[in-house]
Amino acid sequence: MVTKVDPKSISVDFGEIKDDRMKNFRDRIWSIKYWIQFMKLNSDEDWSEGQARLINAQFQSADDFYTRLEKTEKGREILERLKAERIK
Repeated sequence: MVTKVDPKSISVDFGEIKDDRMKNFRDRIWSIKYWIQFMKLNSDEDWSEGQARLINAQFQSADDFYTRLEKTEKGREILERLKAERIK
């Protein structure tokens, strides 16, 4: 069932939107400054090692997910659909 909404009943607080955008902007700037400082203070080897651990953990997590899916009938159905969509 679709509920109709009267557009006149919707109020938008543009000041709140602006505040959120400013907070997001400040957070991005902080993050950029943090990583610049991190790269200046750490060797390429340390940086690369940390990146490799992160990437390998993501691959392992994906492998674990697919392994869990393969253990159930529903999971195998999902995997078949995913493979079919990927081939398109």
